[in-house]
Formats: sequence, structure tokens, C-alpha cells
Amino acid sequence: MKKVLITLAAALLVIVSAVAFKNAYSCEMPIKNRGIRDAIHSGDLDVLFIGSSTFRSNIDMPTMDGAFDGKVYDISYGGNQLVATAVQYDEIRSRSDNSYGLIVFELGPLMLTEDVALSDSRVIWDLTWRGKNALWRSMYEAGNTDLSMFYEYYVTSGMDDLITFPVTEPFYATRYYKGAKTDESISPGKDRLESEKFDISDKVLVKAQADAVNDIIEECRRDGQDFIFVESPCYYRLQEDPVYQKYREEFLKILDDSKADYILASDVDFDTHDPDFFEDMNHMSGEGRRVYTSELVDLLKKR
Repeated sequence: MKKVLITLAAALLVIVSAVAFKNAYSCEMPIKNRGIRDAIHSGDLDVLFIGSSTFRSNIDMPTMDGAFDGKVYDISYGGNQLVATAVQYDEIRSRSDNSYGLIVFELGPLMLTEDVALSDSRVIWDLTWRGKNALWRSMYEAGNTDLSMFYEYYVTSGMDDLITFPVTEPFYATRYYKGAKTDESISPGKDRLESEKFDISDKVLVKAQADAVNDIIEECRRDGQDFIFVESPCYYRLQEDPVYQKYREEFLKILDDSKADYILASDVDFDTHDPDFFEDMNHMSGEGRRVYTSELVDLLKKR
């Protein structure tokens, strides 16, 4: 019986230690080609992108490398939210003495309609204990926390990455380059894109996300940081959807009221009707992202 109790106690100690390590030090794990730590270790940058999987899929990093002498990086997460983006920017500033010539934030209209919630475990994995708690407070204030979410957020989320790190990290490192995708994704074809179903009619504005845009702008100006918001083109069916357009105008009103700079999808010479350029409604194919990035580079350089 004593031996069983000792075994159970040892197992519990290991679990508690692993959880504590994950929450305190996950941000220091040597993740390559993605995330805040790797971006910081890249040193001074001319251009730093912070956004969602849209940026991750639609920015061609080799093209950016050629235009900015390799001094670029893309911090992007699946379903990234504006509230989380504000925390990520604060992490960059608090953890780094690097200089960033220009930070490019995602102008994603539908990001204004996302509940303040945990969308991608990689988000909290890359944050310090302070950042984790800051994002948790935002979720709490939005009423999106309970005991099960607490358990997922602080205990289970990211544990698989921690346990399998030696095996999975070399594999994942090849899937990204400076935060952007490396796979040669292709279009599923016009018929598939035309028939793909999506319904955004029930979307509503989430005040916390709108407030986060103002927070980002205020923090950048407080720090003397040059910044711009960029809307990445979507396939025309989404780009021209009335609901998408409605929240695009909501986003632009926030930026215009704050006199913040931005680049719209319509400012770029890019054909949103060309199915070869898209993998789905808002993620580009390999061909699409190379064409788009080449055009975006010209506009960024003109600044």
C-alpha cells in the first residue's frame, strides 16, 4: 500500500511539475520558424506581421525576404483575435529590445465579430505567465470562462506539444518559414470554390474586439512604433459579401477615427475572382500568395 501511495504521489508531482513548467516556461521552448520567441531571436526587423492564419497563408516569406533583405517575420495563429493581438504586441515589446521598422496588423473585418475565447493553443503557448494571465482576464471580462475552460487553458492546452516536443518539433519546423506556410497549396478549382458553403449572416460586433483595435493603436503610438493595418484579399464571394462589407466599414471607421494608416484589398492589384489564387474563401494558394505578396511589397516600400 505504501509503495502504491509513493507511486501515486510521484506521478502527481510529475504532472504538477509539467503543468507548472508549461505555464511558466513554454514561451522559452526553442520553437523554430514560428511564434513570438523565434521572432524575437530573429533580431531587428524591417517588417513584422501579426495576424491570423490568413496572414500565415497569404504572405510569401521568400518574396518578403528578397524585398527586405531577410529582415521580416510573420507571427500568425489560427483564428487569432484582436484582443490576443494586443497581448502579443505587448509581449513583443516587453520581452525584446529589438527595433521593428514597421509592424503590420491584420485588418480582418470578421475578427471584429469573434468571441473573446481560446482559438488556438499556440497563442497561449507562446505567451509568458504575465501574457497568459492578461489574455485570461480578457476572456473572463467577456464572460467566456468557467471551470472547464480554466482546466483547458492552464492545464491541458499545449501539453501534447510539451510531451512530444523532441519528435514533433523538427517536423513542424519544416512546415513554416519565419511564421509563414511553406507548403505549395493549390486551388481546389473554380467549381469547388463556387459551391463552397459559408454563412456569416449571424455575425455581430463584439465590443471587446473593437476596443482592442484602439488599444493596439494607442500602444503603438505610445511606444513610437510605426504600424499599419492590412486587409488581405479574400475570394470574391466572401470579399463582396454584404456582411463582410458591413464589418469592413466598422473596422475602417475605427481606423479613420484614430487616423491610423491601412492598406485595403482593393488597393492591391490582385484578382479576387481568379480561383487559381485561392485554396478556400480566405486562404490563398501558393501561386496566389506569391502574386499578392509581390504587389503588397510595392505598397509597403512606398511608405
